Amino acid sequence: MKTYYTLVILFAAIFTFSPAMVQAEEDYHLGFRIAPRISTLGGGLEVAKGLTPWLGLRVGGNYFKYSYDGEESGNKYELELELKNAGLLIDIHPFKQAFRMTGGVMYNGNILSGITQGTWKANDNDYPINNPAYAELSFPNFAPYAGIGWDTTYGDHDNWGFTFDIGVVFTGTPELALDATLDSTATDAQKATFEADKSKEMAELQDSLNDYELWPVISAGIVYQF
Repeated sequence: MKTYYTLVILFAAIFTFSPAMVQAEEDYHLGFRIAPRISTLGGGLEVAKGLTPWLGLRVGGNYFKYSYDGEESGNKYELELELKNAGLLIDIHPFKQAFRMTGGVMYNGNILSGITQGTWKANDNDYPINNPAYAELSFPNFAPYAGIGWDTTYGDHDNWGFTFDIGVVFTGTPELALDATLDSTATDAQKATFEADKSKEMAELQDSLNDYELWPVISAGIVYQF
């Protein structure tokens, strides 16, 4: 039995310190990686570093701005969507290769705002407004992220590669703010019902937003590793 254990220990030592194993470790590269990306969070830049063959760290930010016209509750708005966010992400590479499982936290500064002029409709009543009515939809500032992805340069010596991620940001319920004031031409009847109709309109809009607590993420980019 003693001879058996001696052979097992000797075999393990030879396997552990064999030239092939040493060469494999030397061939595994964990460089810094920079990746410009396009995603459903906007255009952005990401910096990544492999810490071990199975663990990596990423930081990055995204930005996008877009103006368009839209309608909500009978009111036509000039809308502006502004995406501004940043993330600190931890990657687990279970196979010590390109595939990764990701978790982390995002700073979420995404905002949807809109203005409407002339008349404003609330609870099916039209009201003359003194200044443009302003509505803003914002999110909690910090939100968890979970997803999966690939980085073809991970563990390799290649300078150039491709990265792709799919996941979701758990944004929480967006919050609605609304600013609308009556014009001096408003009738007494309009003045009497305006605040109640505005409160009801906001409550209905907020209720319709309560289901939108997730932001899907699809992201792709080119990686440069050094």
